[in-house]
Amino acid sequence: MKTKLSYLLAGLVCLIFLACQDDAKSPGIAAPMPPAPAADGNSYVPAGYELVWNDEFTGGPLPDTTRWGYQTGGHGWTAREDQLYKEAAPENVGVEDGLLRISLTKTEGEEARKNLYASTRLVTKHKATFEKGYFEVRAKFPKMEGVRSAIWMVGDTVSKIGWPTAGEIDLVEHYGKLPTVVGAAVQTKANFWSGKGQMGGAKIVDGITEDFHVYSCTWTDDLLTFAVDGEPYWQYQPLPGRGMSGWPFQWPFYLVLNVSAGGVRGPQGGQVDAEGLPVSMYVDYVRVYQQQ
Repeated sequence: MKTKLSYLLAGLVCLIFLACQDDAKSPGIAAPMPPAPAADGNSYVPAGYELVWNDEFTGGPLPDTTRWGYQTGGHGWTAREDQLYKEAAPENVGVEDGLLRISLTKTEGEEARKNLYASTRLVTKHKATFEKGYFEVRAKFPKMEGVRSAIWMVGDTVSKIGWPTAGEIDLVEHYGKLPTVVGAAVQTKANFWSGKGQMGGAKIVDGITEDFHVYSCTWTDDLLTFAVDGEPYWQYQPLPGRGMSGWPFQWPFYLVLNVSAGGVRGPQGGQVDAEGLPVSMYVDYVRVYQQQ
């Protein structure tokens, strides 16, 4: 029992999350679609908030380009990862049966010389940015060591002032090595994963690799609250005396969805089982609400 408890506590402590690079301001926001009812009939949207942007993934076969763009490349990114992010590659991204699929696959031929794996990184960069609000996604994550799934946000000032000064909100992240643990975090100039240590929280949730759950973040003037299925598990407030370095959440952010492999961040552990690929993150919807 003591060993099991130690393992779980270690998992909670070890959850640290990936940073982002680059951005620009968006020209506008696509009109929201009517949201589908919650699968279990529950609604976790705070009172006084109205839908301003969403994707219900009812089209296909690829993501809606009025809402999503691609960040591409295989240069390792901030955490020295092993995947190549490709643009609109059907084996790595698709919209099918009302779900977004982002898949990690094994590379072949010339691609394999530089990157072992391929995946997709979707962003609302150039499409939509948001300042404060209630952000909700319903998702299911893959179970495999060395694989990280993430739904997060980064400040659109990053191209001007850099990361982590621009700020990052990790709405939900999942490491395949810890199949029953999800986490949330923030990255700021005062505290970030590759420098002085990020600040974040984690929660044990059974069945997150088999079933869909609702993950959310409520962002107000002076508080970030993270929840699973409507149950808050971690909050972040401005650090006393740190000003913008501890609270860079003072400008619009854009959304990011991705699946990555390997790298130096978080409890990756072990090796990706190439013979077990592909593995996929599935997203039922992404919704953004704001007070009106």
